[in-house]
Amino acid sequence: MAMSQAKALQEKAEMFERRAESAADPISRQHYKEMAAHYRRLATEHLEISRDEAARQA
Repeated sequence: MAMSQAKALQEKAEMFERRAESAADPISRQHYKEMAAHYRRLATEHLEISRDEAARQA
């Protein structure tokens, strides 16, 4: 489940990165880049949490 959540978050990051690339103005471009970075961090956190939980259960 955590892997699918991390994948969904990574896909959102990629979507925002694409929006940043096609944004017409610098403010929107920066906003989308920040959103992409945010979702990448969330995806990484989900993966770390799932690894920690798996290690505790082992």
